[in-house]
Amino acid sequence: MKLINLLLIALSITTLPLAASEKADNDVVKVVYQCDFPEPDRVHLMLNTIKNATEYYDKKFIEYEVDIVALGPCLQYVMKDFNNTGFEEKPYITKGGPTGAGTRSRLKGLQLSGGDKIKIYACKNTMDNNHVAEKQIEDFVSITPAGIVKIIDLQRNGYAYIKIK
Repeated sequence: MKLINLLLIALSITTLPLAASEKADNDVVKVVYQCDFPEPDRVHLMLNTIKNATEYYDKKFIEYEVDIVALGPCLQYVMKDFNNTGFEEKPYITKGGPTGAGTRSRLKGLQLSGGDKIKIYACKNTMDNNHVAEKQIEDFVSITPAGIVKIIDLQRNGYAYIKIK
C-alpha cells in the first residue's frame, strides 16, 4: 500500500510542472497588430492602444506579448533609410510634419521599453516590392518572409488580431 501511495505521489509531482507550464502559457495575453496603413495619425492611435494595454497589464502583473507586423505603406515606420526605395519619392512619414517622425520614434521607444514582450516585424515581400534592403530596416525590427502569413501564424497560435481603422 505504501508503494502505491509513493507511486501516486511521484506521478502527481512529475505532472505538476507540465500543468503549471500549460497554465502559464494560457495566462499570457497575446496580441498581433496589423499595420498596413500610411497615415501617421493611425499609427499614433495604434501606439496609444498598445501603450494603454501594456500599462494596464504591467500594473496588474499580467504577462503579455504584443507583436506588430508592418507591411505595405506602414513599412516606412520601421525604416531608417529611404534612399533608392519605393518610399524615397513619397514617404508618407514626412507628410504632416513632425507627427510622422514622432510616431516612428514612439514605435522604437515602445519596442525598446517593452523588451521581449513587444516584437516588431517587417514584411520581406513589401521590402522586395519597394527595393528596401535589410540594412535600411531599423535594428530593433525582425524580418518575416510575408507579413500576412506572420499574422495568420500568430492568430493560429492564440494571438488576438487588432487592426486600427
